[in-house]
Amino acid sequence: MKKLLLLIASIGLTAQAFAAETTHNYPKTVNQYSQSKYIFVSSTNGSGFCSLTKGGNSRMVAAEMFCGEDESTYNEFDWYSKTWNAKSTGSKNQCYPIFKQITCN
Repeated sequence: MKKLLLLIASIGLTAQAFAAETTHNYPKTVNQYSQSKYIFVSSTNGSGFCSLTKGGNSRMVAAEMFCGEDESTYNEFDWYSKTWNAKSTGSKNQCYPIFKQITCN
């Protein structure tokens, strides 16, 4: 009986942990110029997005990316000011990794 109760409790906790995850498709944030832009891929940017979106100790647990374009502007997170700042890609003719999807816990 104890084993059954432990199994049921662990299944409930596991289901609760998965239910708490939230996925954001093509996430955008507002930068210092009040522009809504896509986000450069980095662990700092992903965790910053989750922290500000869900609050508390939320963090990024999964992500997908797509390639951004040359001579475009995307956002980066500044942990010290807790704000999003615009950053230009320049024109290097390459793939600039941008978040397509962010999953937060």
